[in-house]
Amino acid sequence: MNRLAYFFISLAAAGAVTAGTALAAGAPIRHLVYNFDVSISTTSNVQSAVTTGEPMTGSTNFQAGTGDRGQITVDVLSVQPDTGLVVQISEKTTSGARNADPTMCVVYGNTEIICDQSKGQLYQEELALLRLLGHGFINPATIDAKNHWHYGTNNPQSQETDDFTLGKANGDLVPVTYQRVLKVTGGSGFDSTTDGSISYNQKLNVPISISENTSMRKQAGIGTYNTTQQKITLSLASDSMQTAQNH
Repeated sequence: MNRLAYFFISLAAAGAVTAGTALAAGAPIRHLVYNFDVSISTTSNVQSAVTTGEPMTGSTNFQAGTGDRGQITVDVLSVQPDTGLVVQISEKTTSGARNADPTMCVVYGNTEIICDQSKGQLYQEELALLRLLGHGFINPATIDAKNHWHYGTNNPQSQETDDFTLGKANGDLVPVTYQRVLKVTGGSGFDSTTDGSISYNQKLNVPISISENTSMRKQAGIGTYNTTQQKITLSLASDSMQTAQNH
């Protein structure tokens, strides 16, 4: 399941980071480090008929799992006129199996991401973080009377909805819960649902912690379905802006 991208559809549609954006690389204006833990388990359900040609009546389950932990580093390089943050993200893990070279991306407050696809697809823990780093992620103009806001995208191949609910603030920290539902059609189609929670620092404009659980179901053949459960947790380990404010 290396670099399986449940939610990479919007990135592919947006295209790679432009050459002009890539030139923004330089000394970072902010340096963030997050510790993360990821666990993935897959169950294959194989349905079978007692007699060939008869309806599927029986089923057999096969399970497999993996996991890793490590650190994700994000350097904020510049702010675009459209408020997009140009960042460079990389990942190192304990096992080394999920190490990821630095990749340039632009992130927005509405959870949209555009990344340099020449580096390959990002890991899900990287995407989970990038979605929440955009300027104005918590935007009062988009929040209704019930402290709720949402985003949605539709195209011929996929449909995605992201729903967020703001909790009661405790000082600079405010809890946010969310659910993301993605449906992809076609030969590689799948359905996935992600439920997550965030502790967001409104003063620093970054998530302090993220926890999300994703369930994806995909048909792998006639009578065979794979269900993948993925759990990701991230916590802020260091922030150069916070360090600077403390001095």
